[in-house]
Amino acid sequence: MSYSEDELRLKKILTLIINSTPGLKYALITDDTGITILSQAKFKFSENNGISVEKIGAIGGAVFVAGEEQGHILGYGSIDLQITEYLEGMIFSMKVDKGVLCIVSDKNVQIGFIISIMKKWAPKISSILIRYLQADQGELSKEMKELFRSDSIGML
Repeated sequence: MSYSEDELRLKKILTLIINSTPGLKYALITDDTGITILSQAKFKFSENNGISVEKIGAIGGAVFVAGEEQGHILGYGSIDLQITEYLEGMIFSMKVDKGVLCIVSDKNVQIGFIISIMKKWAPKISSILIRYLQADQGELSKEMKELFRSDSIGML
């Protein structure tokens, strides 16, 4: 798989985040719909244990969007940071432009440190993501135009 320059930058940031402190398992960036854009893991994903980056991204994105909607209904505004605490671990989620940065960790982590790491990298991720998603949208638009060109429809 060939990565663009923006993808390589985002991968490097995710690697720095995941290696910043013990207890972090996964770091991923999803779009607003929960589709995983990029991810980094300390451990390999294994379909045998039911963990997949797509599932984490989709559910994490849905939970974040639902929480944000709840905040708007209550008049609290947008989410700055969302922390979901489970019996065996935690998920930290933060809005980064048109995406969400999610970090999955063990239960015994330094919450303040993780929040500071996310706030440190969020502006950089946002700026890269803006450029990356615009380029991706442009490529998708070209592909759609090509698909529906009048001279290529006859080939179907």
